[in-house]
Amino acid sequence: MLQQTRVSVVIPYYNRFILKWPTLQSFYNAKLEEILFLWQGMGYYKRAENLYKAKELLKTKKKVTVNYQSLLEIPGIGDYTSSAISAILNDERCSVVDGNIKRILTRVFKLNNNENSYDKKIRFISSYLTPKRKNGNYCQSLMDLANSVCKIRNPKCKICPVEDFCLSKGFKFALTEKKKTKNKIVVAFIINYRNYFLVDRSSKKLLKNLFCFPLSDSKDIDKNFIENDFLDKTVNHWLKIKKLKVSYKFVGKVIHKFSHFQLKVLVVKLNLKSKFRLENFYWLTMKELNNKPVSKLMLKIKEKVK
Repeated sequence: MLQQTRVSVVIPYYNRFILKWPTLQSFYNAKLEEILFLWQGMGYYKRAENLYKAKELLKTKKKVTVNYQSLLEIPGIGDYTSSAISAILNDERCSVVDGNIKRILTRVFKLNNNENSYDKKIRFISSYLTPKRKNGNYCQSLMDLANSVCKIRNPKCKICPVEDFCLSKGFKFALTEKKKTKNKIVVAFIINYRNYFLVDRSSKKLLKNLFCFPLSDSKDIDKNFIENDFLDKTVNHWLKIKKLKVSYKFVGKVIHKFSHFQLKVLVVKLNLKSKFRLENFYWLTMKELNNKPVSKLMLKIKEKVK
């Protein structure tokens, strides 16, 4: 849960999670849909899917050896997590490097994080400094140092235990140039028949396994982009493929930010006189949909339902 998410955001999700599944044994029976439902709103849903895969693996394996290499076999556990777990629980001599520890090393050794050799230097220094014993205490100390002293802004250099060795004395290190945020656009279709709405269980990477109103393929927005043309062409093309002869009503726009791009959603509504079948789509009432896992984006689109 803490991967790329602040502690303050995670705590209520974690508490609800533990309340529902207080033991590993009880969690073994959890369905992916249940995990996603508790996870909704926290983003990066791939983590929830990996958690499901991990507990399925543990159900059959029963026991995992706590070392760097073995932990990498568990879905969702990468280099940093496996290193941290093994160092803290098993005192294994493996270098633990996350963004916070990078910041300390960058300042102490006055590295330029825009250099091509930056990551290589960080790895070398981290490996060199990793102690042979009590590595768990060492890496946790670095984490605490980054959190309470060597902060991103306004580092507390005067109370820092390594101030005498720090080459930058807390000065701001070179900032990585920010890539220009991409802007994309899609059309969302609110399709209803009486009290039922057509939704699918997304197979798209960002929203995988979450329930969504149908979405068109996205398009990059450039300076020559004409929104009304895109809306009309996209909706008519979608209706033609689905063999639907019905008019649509534009009901509003939604703006949603993902980690690496901003998405504009043009929401249209279609009122049908009868149901039709589409593979991997479901007809659900709003009450049923409220009990399914959805994304923040979907919640914003739902507000356009009247």
